[in-house]
Parts: sequence; C-alpha cells; structure tokens
Amino acid sequence: MTETAECPAQPIVDRAVVPEGLLAWEHQRFGRVTNDLGLDPATVCALHCAARSLIVELPLIRDDGSMAVFTGYRVQHSTALGPAKGGTRFRPGVALDDVTALARLMTWKTALHGLPFGGAKGGVDCDPRDLSSRERHEVTRLYTLAILPMIGSDVDVPAPDIGTDEQTMAWMFHAAAEAGHRDPAIVTGKPVLLGGSRFRAASTGVGVAHVAERAWEHLGGTIAGARVAIEGFGSVGYWAAVELHDRGARIVGVGDITGGITRADGLDPVAVRRWIDDGHDLVDHPDADAVEGSILRIDCDVAVPAALEGTLTDEVAEALVARLVVEGANGPTTPSAERILHGRGVGVVPDLMANGGGVISSYFEWAQNHQRIPWTEADERARVLERLDRSWELLATVSPESWRDHALGVAIRRVTDAMALAGRVSSNHRRAD
Repeated sequence: MTETAECPAQPIVDRAVVPEGLLAWEHQRFGRVTNDLGLDPATVCALHCAARSLIVELPLIRDDGSMAVFTGYRVQHSTALGPAKGGTRFRPGVALDDVTALARLMTWKTALHGLPFGGAKGGVDCDPRDLSSRERHEVTRLYTLAILPMIGSDVDVPAPDIGTDEQTMAWMFHAAAEAGHRDPAIVTGKPVLLGGSRFRAASTGVGVAHVAERAWEHLGGTIAGARVAIEGFGSVGYWAAVELHDRGARIVGVGDITGGITRADGLDPVAVRRWIDDGHDLVDHPDADAVEGSILRIDCDVAVPAALEGTLTDEVAEALVARLVVEGANGPTTPSAERILHGRGVGVVPDLMANGGGVISSYFEWAQNHQRIPWTEADERARVLERLDRSWELLATVSPESWRDHALGVAIRRVTDAMALAGRVSSNHRRAD
C-alpha cells in the first residue's frame, strides 16, 4: 500500500462514524495515539486493518430434534510479533464489530507485555445457558472444525473467554485432534490433564489484584485496609477479590447480573462464591446489604469493573467515589467516562495493563506445551507477576491520565517496528509534517 492509497479504516478513525460501542471506542483511542506518534496514513491503515476475518454458520440439531443455526466469528488482527492469540466467547449478540475490536485489543495487549504473539478473537452468537451439555459440545465441535483451517499453535491460538471455560477448550482440542491436528499448544486454558496451566484459571484475576496493588501504592496508598468494589463475579472478579482479600484489602462490594451487595467491614469472597454455587442469587446474600445500580458507585478506594465492556458510563463516572479504577474487563470504561474520571483526578489503569495476567499465563502454557515440560503453579505465578511488574514499570513513569495512551503507544510502536522489519510497512513510517 502506498501512502496515497485509500484505507477503508482511515475515514472511520478520523471521523468516528461507526456506531457507539467497543469498536468506536477502540477507533477513537487508536486514532488519537497514532496521531500523537506521527505515523503516516499507510502505516496507520496497515496497523488497523485485520489480517483475516472469518464468519461461519453452525447448524445444530437440538435435543428436541429442531434445527438452530448459530453464527461464529474468528478475527486475526495481527501476526507481526507471532501467532495470533485471543479468546473465544459464547454470548448472545456476539458480532463481527465487537470481535474485531477485541482482536485489536489483544494485539496491543500482547505487545505491551512483550509476548511473542499477535492478536485475535473469536465467538459464537449463542447463549450457553440455553444449551444442554451435549449442545454446547456440538456447537464447540462445529465451530472448531469451521475455523480449523486458520488456527494452529504457530498460527492462531484460541483460549477461553466469556461463556467458555477449560471444558470448552478440551472440546476444541479434541475436535482438532480428531481432524488430524493433535497438538496441545493449539489452544490454551485447557484442563491440566490435557496440558493446561495450573495457574491459568486464576491468572487474570490474580493479575488484576497485583496491578491494583502496584497502582494504589503508586498513588500513595497501602492495599492492606483499602476498600475495594468489584463489578462482575465470574472468574476474573472472583479471583481478583480472593487475591485482594488475601493481601489485606476489604472487599466492601461485589456485583453480578443479579445485582450488587455491600458490607462496610468487608465480604469474604470465598463465602460469597459458596452462596452462589449453592444455587442462590448474589443479591440475596443474607450477610450483606443489596445495592441498586452499579456497585462501582459505592464508597470505596478502588473500583474494579470486571464484567463487560461499556459498564463504566458517564453516569457511573460522575458518581464514582473511588480514587482508582482498575479495568478487569476489556473496554469497560467509555472514552467520555474516562474523560470525566480524569477531570476528577481518578486514575484508570487500562485493560491492556490490568488484565494482562491471563494472556501472560496463556503464553507460559503454550511454551510448556511446546517443550512438553510442565511447571508448578507457584513457578508460573511468579513468572506471570514478574512480567506484570515489568510492564507496570512502563506506566509508572507517566501521570495517571496518560496511562492508557502510554500503554497503547508502547504497544503500537512495538508492532510497527516488527512490521517494518518484515518489510510490511516503510522503515521510515512517520509523517512528513
């Protein structure tokens, strides 16, 4: 592509004409940072456009004999630094725009943490709660076979995400193996018995807690006794709560799809999880007060949005009491909400930094699969946290309002340099201003 060639992504970056949502927010942030970096239009286009996007149709015979057809997606945004890497979500409303935005975020996340990966994401538009175990298995098998021509341990490595787990990855692994691709490194987040990491399930949430402590200390606080509110009590939110609780923080509020609960002297996250696992709704917990609206608005020091994208809105930002936001989810804070938070002096640790523990752990699982040598959980935990510390030091050099742009800028520079070394963009990729 020459500098004068038209790029379909460029007008969107410049004019922000895409509908409101994660893709639009990613466009805005990417456009701002690439402009600040002074990159030429051809390089911006090469960075922004996905390398490959696939849409597949998955016909499922339901348990009652009826037929349903689900749509699946896999987007490989970049392989400049290594095989594409990213999760697979089963969730109603999954669409190409969201998967594309999440694939781009994975590119920047793996680059920020110095991993030999690019970025990808996948998903199926379905509600796994409405599917039987056999139906989930069959949807997973059909999806794996449909995307199999474009995945592989040195091409694109899927992992779990919202609505999927280690069982889903086991099904993906076996579907690929039965089709002649028996390589344990083809997916990460597998059960330990199939070559999975012993630390993977907890890694994202533990990493969020670790980064939260680093950021809170950076702002002059001490995590012991700090009051934390966590939105989302799935794997990420739960393990973040457990880790922060173990480090002495008070978990004063948690929330999920049923509602939120708060307790001023702190909640025991293990007991709360036991309550939910016994079949109760979180909001009905007997030893806490129910909260209406966003749990992030309660009186706390640190707020951790760990549910879905776009939950920290302008309204929540205006009411937020916390001095620090740590993004456990991908894209939870809207750009306008972040501007409000910055105006109020609230630091926001971006998702690229905060929830990187999961993909770092996936990298170590992938490395162990290639070497056929497993590590202990303690060993891998230490490696993941050390890598997060290394990345955090990059952000600690700038003011909190610059954390997101600085993290994204570091990642974009690394990807751009790799593309230049491969001859995919000009080695002189700056604008001639």
